[in-house]
Amino acid sequence: MKANSFVSVGSWQEAYKLLKASPKNKIVGGGLWLKKGNAEVDTLIDLSRLNLNKIEDKGDYIEIGSMVTQRELEVSPLIKSFSGGIISKAVSQIMGPAFRNVATVGGSVYGKYGFSDLITVLLGFEVELQFYPSATLSLDEYVKKPGFHDGILTHIRIKKTERKAFFKKVAITALDYPIINVCITLGENYKIVVGSRPLVATTLDETMFYLNNGGTNFDEAANVAYNEVKVGDSIATKGEYRKELVKAYVKRGLEEVNK
Repeated sequence: MKANSFVSVGSWQEAYKLLKASPKNKIVGGGLWLKKGNAEVDTLIDLSRLNLNKIEDKGDYIEIGSMVTQRELEVSPLIKSFSGGIISKAVSQIMGPAFRNVATVGGSVYGKYGFSDLITVLLGFEVELQFYPSATLSLDEYVKKPGFHDGILTHIRIKKTERKAFFKKVAITALDYPIINVCITLGENYKIVVGSRPLVATTLDETMFYLNNGGTNFDEAANVAYNEVKVGDSIATKGEYRKELVKAYVKRGLEEVNK
């Protein structure tokens, strides 16, 4: 990626005005993928001066600023104490600490990356995204909606509803992109999420319908997941192998959250 200028903004108004000034102006998060793209950008807009690096207990929910790094999310006592620390455990498997010290939560979520371990585990909970100037979307709604929101992602909010949780990342090595991610959470109902398909993470609605309407046979649920999940081929592996992994880990995850 080539950028003609870089601006560290001092206010939301300045950031939004600059973003809307040109379709070639972009918000920058951790900036780790800039070298991977070949798009030309007029202005990169940096939000690091806007106090978005906090993780706070807001009573009914946990609020995470979009500029919080993945490492800060991983080691946060608040995140570690929530639902058995499953979010922290999932984030700890992303690349290495040097990567997580730079990558931002907002960048990973907003970018809808197909390989995002973070989106996969967050979809297992009730999560909403706050955009400047005035929009709120559920994470599930955002990932299913084509394209990107035209506002600025400011905060990620996780409803503080404790759920039993399972997360599995399958990769060739710890520093590789995942071949598949599976997250299962159980509270009043089940949430089943598959990521790195290699498409962006998604809930398995048919599988959840089976389980949330009295289905108790985990082998059958795994078969439903196998038939439902949409996957593709990649350099790392074939889609059919991904489906087999989903089948195996959906069953294993269901057994885990029901212990």
